[in-house]
Amino acid sequence: MLAVSLALPARGPVNLQNIRYYSYPEYTRVVLDLSADIKIAEKTLKGSSSGRLFFDLKNCRFAADYPFEKKNEIKIQAGNLQRIRIGKWNAQTIRVVFDFDKIGKYNRFYLTSPFRIVFDIYSQAEFVSHAQQAREQNLPVVQGSPSIARQLGLGVHRIVIDPGHGGKDPGTINRRLDLQEKNITLDIGKRLNAILNEHAEFEIILTRCRDEYVPLEERAAIANSNQGDIFVSIHTNSAPRQTARGVESYYLNITADPRAMEVAAQENAMSSKSMADMRTILNQILQNSKISESRILCQSIQRGMVANLKQKYDAVDDLGVKKAPFYVLLGAQMPSALIEVSFLSNLNEAKRLASPSYRQAVAAGLYLGIINFIQSLGK
Repeated sequence: MLAVSLALPARGPVNLQNIRYYSYPEYTRVVLDLSADIKIAEKTLKGSSSGRLFFDLKNCRFAADYPFEKKNEIKIQAGNLQRIRIGKWNAQTIRVVFDFDKIGKYNRFYLTSPFRIVFDIYSQAEFVSHAQQAREQNLPVVQGSPSIARQLGLGVHRIVIDPGHGGKDPGTINRRLDLQEKNITLDIGKRLNAILNEHAEFEIILTRCRDEYVPLEERAAIANSNQGDIFVSIHTNSAPRQTARGVESYYLNITADPRAMEVAAQENAMSSKSMADMRTILNQILQNSKISESRILCQSIQRGMVANLKQKYDAVDDLGVKKAPFYVLLGAQMPSALIEVSFLSNLNEAKRLASPSYRQAVAAGLYLGIINFIQSLGK
């Protein structure tokens, strides 16, 4: 399940399997792939014209298949980040060093299954420590007041649709009907894309357009790099109880609901100005506004989905809007929602999901919810 890791010390040596990076106009994402969990603490050396951030991977060694060309240095030259240097600090420790023109804002978080350490490094001149960011992002939210998005009159132009799973990750499988979640979500995503494209004022972006694997942490990064205004991730549900059925929607937040945690765990195996402008207007307040707007987005989509399906089908249960920690929503810098459109583990709903007409009804329900959300902004 997603969460900022409270990782316990790994047992035995941990292998550093790879270091990957993805460069976008506003930031660079660096991902360290590890065989087990490691807890780190970054340190910085700040100079007048440059900066260096480093940390140690203790009780760690290079995996046998670690890319040879990345053993000493990875040249990046994206934004403020110039290169990553890697080396053995001692027999049991690998030191990783980020070299900057000047250290700017960055976020660090952990992902599990498999374990990864992720850095989002933004193109800013001002030095901001990780601890300082965490404190600043804990700003209070005034209950009952219009969100910052609504106060600033921000609208929606760019919509990012995320068909869940794909490629080597099939998602939920119904073997009896030979159905895979990845195929259903892609088909619904394409249908939703076709409906939304009838509006010339919208630009629609799909995180995947075919059966390909897109890592969970990269889906929100795609939305961020394209300056998406809303992010909608499409999934089918599953439960041990095969009679479980219905539609439910989720926004990113911590939860104590056992069922919500279970769903998150399954799916884990973001005036003339738009929502994207909020990042540069009120960057820190965005973190709180995003939760508020994400909840409203989920409520709108949930209503649209349930209402549209009930017009055409019986026994459509409204399971409501919930909060849970999903990998795919982590880091999204815009209102975001994860929609469980029906239960693939339920035989009747699985038969419906196999039908093109039902998938079209699902896509139409998603569309209605998105449009209602946009209209609620007064745009």
